[in-house]
Amino acid sequence: MTTSTRAVGVALTVDLVIVIAKSVAALLTGSIAIFAEVVHSLADVVNQLLLVVGIVRSERSPDSKFPYGFGRSRYVWALLSAAGVLFVGSGVTIVRGAQQVWSPEPLSHLDWGFLILLGSLAAESMSLGVGLAAVRRAARQTDQSVWNYLKGGPDPMGVAVVLEDGSAVLGVGIALAGIGLTRLTGNPAWDGAASLAIGVLLGGTAVFLIDRNRRFLLGPAPPPEAVERMIAVLEEDPIIDRIRDVKVSQLGAEEVRFKAEIAFNGRALAQQLLAGRDLDATWAGLDGPKALERLLVEFGAEVTDAVGDSVDRIEERLAEAVPEARHVDLEPD
Repeated sequence: MTTSTRAVGVALTVDLVIVIAKSVAALLTGSIAIFAEVVHSLADVVNQLLLVVGIVRSERSPDSKFPYGFGRSRYVWALLSAAGVLFVGSGVTIVRGAQQVWSPEPLSHLDWGFLILLGSLAAESMSLGVGLAAVRRAARQTDQSVWNYLKGGPDPMGVAVVLEDGSAVLGVGIALAGIGLTRLTGNPAWDGAASLAIGVLLGGTAVFLIDRNRRFLLGPAPPPEAVERMIAVLEEDPIIDRIRDVKVSQLGAEEVRFKAEIAFNGRALAQQLLAGRDLDATWAGLDGPKALERLLVEFGAEVTDAVGDSVDRIEERLAEAVPEARHVDLEPD
């Protein structure tokens, strides 16, 4: 089980429990802010299920129709998940909050609401901690800071969990503030204002996730550090004379495609081949034009084989430098 899969599983379990608890609190208190949190958590449950579908579908083996696999399907399902947060989570809470501000309705049993929200805050914080741990490990593996990974890391699942759980923790805090101010002032409009704030929070989180997954569906380059490591492997190889038209794209959370046109150093390659020959014996064996012709044909075949072997060797070194580089295309220039 990957760290992002575990984070999604923990978040799904926590959200299911929280939906039930918050629903009870909303019924007891009549609070629109707590109702907003019910919608928030319910949207999170649906979103976690979509993320699980994305993980399962992205792990299918490549076939003739999709030779590079299904890695990007994670971004499709993560995009649908974010759209659900925007239209269901944000839309419903903003509408209900506006209704409460415009026509406030009294609240009751606020002590129960406080207790249940505090319990939800603890559970949401635990899930957020699991998600952050997964993102930290993934960020270390790609030589990025946690913040840079949240903005541009290739795995949408762990990032979605962190952002959704982070907004959930903030949302519970806003709901607590809303019913607290309602209790202090006796004005339930504060409850509606809290619901409006939760809706805006959810909308902002969703827009960020939608834009992030949109960019990954377009196939962006991996982090610059990974691209620099791959180019350095080519530049350090003595038989490569020139590199051009380098194209690197992220195919999935753990898959990178690398393509480059390379010009081989013919002299260096020939010297490597000749270093293993007994030139004196070869010269002594040349007894005429036919023998010379055979030698040149054999040497040409050896050069061709050496180019192929060199390409295989370079591809192995690229995979060692960046393990995600599973699809490498090196074209002779």
